[in-house]
Amino acid sequence: MAVMIRPGEIFSHSITFDPAGDFEAFLKSVPARWVVYLFTDEADRPVQLLCVRNLRNSVKHRLGLEENATPSKRVNYRELVRRVHWVRVNNTFESDWVYLEAARLCFPAQYEKLLGFRPAWFIHVNSEAEFPRYTKTTDLSLKAGQYFGPMEDKSVASRLIEMLEDAFDLCRYYNILVQSPKGLPCAYKEMGKCPAPCDGSISSEQYRRLIEWSMRAITDPAELIREHTARMKSAAADLRFETAGKIKQYIDELAAMHRGPMQFVGRLADFAFVSLQHSQNERSAEVFLISSGAIEQIATILSEAGVCDELMATIFRRAEAFTTVAIERSAQERIAVVSAQLFATKKSRGAFVRLGELNETTLVKAYSELQKQTQTETDANEEGIVKELQG
Repeated sequence: MAVMIRPGEIFSHSITFDPAGDFEAFLKSVPARWVVYLFTDEADRPVQLLCVRNLRNSVKHRLGLEENATPSKRVNYRELVRRVHWVRVNNTFESDWVYLEAARLCFPAQYEKLLGFRPAWFIHVNSEAEFPRYTKTTDLSLKAGQYFGPMEDKSVASRLIEMLEDAFDLCRYYNILVQSPKGLPCAYKEMGKCPAPCDGSISSEQYRRLIEWSMRAITDPAELIREHTARMKSAAADLRFETAGKIKQYIDELAAMHRGPMQFVGRLADFAFVSLQHSQNERSAEVFLISSGAIEQIATILSEAGVCDELMATIFRRAEAFTTVAIERSAQERIAVVSAQLFATKKSRGAFVRLGELNETTLVKAYSELQKQTQTETDANEEGIVKELQG
């Protein structure tokens, strides 16, 4: 069921459409710009939500007189639409985020199925569970344990779990683990690749500590790599080259957990970024602050000189004001929007800096990275439909 619109909550502009009025004057009152916009009826109920690159051409195409020139199975929007609400957007990240918020507001019962949303993939583990194990998931609502991600898809999440199992000799067969301490050990114990908590070779408490150790590889890989690098150098100094080689291989395995499709993996609690995205002008950039469940546009900078003490102070002040929100459905959807942008092509995804790594140097570097990317041009002749959702 569609809901009544609350003007101003999402849309910053609106205009009344009179099918008997001067259509050319009406067209001139709407911008030929990239927008998220909404058609509503006489009672201001949602009719159609779109994201287009050219609002003027889109409105002309859908509300113009030529719409009724020949019989058509399409909706006659001139008969239905009496108001147009819109908000400007300037980049893919902003348009995805705003469209999501508008869809949730306008079509709360339908939007989830209609959007075809791509979720963010994480892995989850509760080291204090009776039989802890890593699982891949898109559901971030569990209260116990920790989530690590995001990853682009399910296969990458599965691969990370396999890498953790190999690097830390974790149990591969959960159906045997739950029989501990009376389980029948598998071949991995014989190969020396599992300490066999299933048959009581180590206690359940020892296995939980092993799980916690493996979690360090995700939360603090640099420290773990430094520890093993010191061991490798010590072994090499003692002429134990075979041992040094094995440690080097192990270090490479740890490092691989944070490269390529796993480069953004971290604790869900630390899912916080500052993102620079294209704005209206070629050299300007919109600054977004992202937490685990919230997105906020906090500034627009016109040039590299905009990266200043005042901007940094604003970012950190707003970050402190962010409260930790429950990872309910809306928060999970925002995380998915950010995740999709993180894994988009480098030529168009914008620039992201982890909040924990933010300083003027990293933000200036992000601005330079953004300027090398391709800004999407507004099509002068077509409406440029990006997304469409009809009530």
